[in-house]
Parts: sequence; C-alpha cells; structure tokens
Amino acid sequence: MSHKQDKAAKRKAKLKARKAHAELHRLHLAGRVAGALMDLCADVLPEYVDDSKGPDLVGRNILWRMGMVAWNLAVTGRKEIDDSSIDEMRVDAESKKMVRDEINGLVRRKYEKFPELRTAIKDVAAVIVAGEARVKVSLGDTFPAMPIPEFYDKPEPLTPEQILTKRKGLGLSQVKFAAALGVSVKKVSAWEHGKDTPTEAEMEKIKDITAGI
Repeated sequence: MSHKQDKAAKRKAKLKARKAHAELHRLHLAGRVAGALMDLCADVLPEYVDDSKGPDLVGRNILWRMGMVAWNLAVTGRKEIDDSSIDEMRVDAESKKMVRDEINGLVRRKYEKFPELRTAIKDVAAVIVAGEARVKVSLGDTFPAMPIPEFYDKPEPLTPEQILTKRKGLGLSQVKFAAALGVSVKKVSAWEHGKDTPTEAEMEKIKDITAGI
C-alpha cells in the first residue's frame, strides 16, 4: 500500500469512527429524552390510559404526543401551540381546550424538570418492550439554552379544605364530583386528604364547575 493510500485509509477509518461515536451519542440521547418524556407525563398518565385489557398504547400515544408538543415548545421557545399537532391526536372539539391546558402545564414542568435537555422530538411511538409499554422517540434539532420564562399566571394550588368545601357546596358525593371532572374517585379522595394536588387543567375544571360557590 502506498503512502497516499495509507493516509486515505486512515482518514476513512477516522471518519467511520466519528460516525459510529455520533450514532452512539444519538442513541444514548434518544434514550434519555424518552425516559424524560415518560417522567414528564407520568403524573397525568392515569387520566389518559386504561390498562384493564392490557397495555393501552392508544392512550399513551395521545398523551406522549401532548408531551412531545409541550417538549418542543419549551425547547424552541415558541409561545403558541400548533393546532395541527393537536389535530393529529384525533380528539374531539370539546377535548381540545383540555388538551391545550394540559400541554401548557407540561411545558412548565419541562422547564422545571429537564432544562438541560435541549433536543427537540420529531416523533413519538408507544411500543411494547419486554412486556412493558415504553415510548420510542425520533430526535430533531438541538437548540441553544434559553432562559426559563416567568409564569406569572400560575394559579395557586387549591388546599384539601378548599376542594372539600367546593364539592360540598355543590351537594355532590365524591363519586359524582369525580364524574363531573372526568377523574377517578381515588384522585378526588387523594386531593381532599392532602395526598395529591390537582394539575392546572384540573384546577381550571374545578373552578369552572364551582363558579359562584
């Protein structure tokens, strides 16, 4: 092999090694982002998923797509939700406002929990891995870090006593109150005993149905 051919072979080997390293880094990052997205959506997962007949991939796909929209808003610093991304979730018109509220809450959580992850998500898919439902992500571009915005309009959380008072003010049992809010009775009980707090979207629902109390 000539000296020229030797140098060309070394360059090719270095390029191949760099590509392999970049691919490994990309796979590692995709795993981190997937784990972070699942964590981001974990608190609201029970509201969208019904595993009574096996892993509910449809519900997870809807929720994780909402998480993807929120993630990309936080990463890119955009202020408005793209309507087409909500349309892709195939939810009815009545559910769209709830979805928007949920996404806004997830945007804030992304800023708080994962500010260091700046790579956008191109697509998500719910898959079964070793018998468990997991999210597979396709990565998009990486963006420079941006300052976390001030969320001045963040509502104060409702206390257990306030939730109990509002429910009793409507004359509703926990079962009927939960049905009116579209949540589980277990969740209402947890709120009233201080074991959990409503999400921002849930607080808005409570305020809507208890207005005037």
